[in-house]
Amino acid sequence: MTHGVMKDILRNLPRVLILACVEAGRFLSSCLQSDVHTAVLCSPGNLIPHSKLYGKEVLGSEVASLEWACSQGSLKHVIVCGHSNCQILDVLGRSQMQSASNSRSSPFLSWLTQHGNSTLTRFERYEMDRLQPVTFQGVSPKELWDAYVDPQCYWTDQDQLSQVNVLQQLQNVSSHGFLKPQLKSGALQLHGMWLDSRHLPYLFSKEHQQFVQVKDDNIDSLLK
Repeated sequence: MTHGVMKDILRNLPRVLILACVEAGRFLSSCLQSDVHTAVLCSPGNLIPHSKLYGKEVLGSEVASLEWACSQGSLKHVIVCGHSNCQILDVLGRSQMQSASNSRSSPFLSWLTQHGNSTLTRFERYEMDRLQPVTFQGVSPKELWDAYVDPQCYWTDQDQLSQVNVLQQLQNVSSHGFLKPQLKSGALQLHGMWLDSRHLPYLFSKEHQQFVQVKDDNIDSLLK
């Protein structure tokens, strides 16, 4: 069933790049099978470095791969995809209690703490009042949008962190100059998706200001 829903989403979104966590890559690849119009780019915790880090940190291959994919001219949609029970984000949360020397001794921890810090900062603000929306920035500083992470108080703290992370990565992706013209014109669309423990997909809806479970009767409206 979950494979069927994912295929329905991708059928409605031709020429897609999915930015996924390495933990969810296998499931997504099994959904795609021989779909030549969809590609999956995996990184730990589906993190994409913000453009403000240019010249300050080594960004890694994620942004370079994103730029290359978008430069081919045929890409129409980018999906940032997070998932339930993300062990990498659990490591990120626990990294706050570790010494800086421990992070520097591990390439994985060093990269994770550098590029995951904005997610932790955003989650800490959210924890101060979970009933209030969290504000994110779009393509420009004037383009702001709100998100209610878990208004029904249904998800675990770990899953709430994962959802905040998807939204933070949407902001990070849209910060890159090579994407701004396409995003502003609508030639390229950016979506936030989250998979629960059963791999059921949720898409973030700016209209509803929260993640909404994808069903047969709402796919079209959620993808607008």
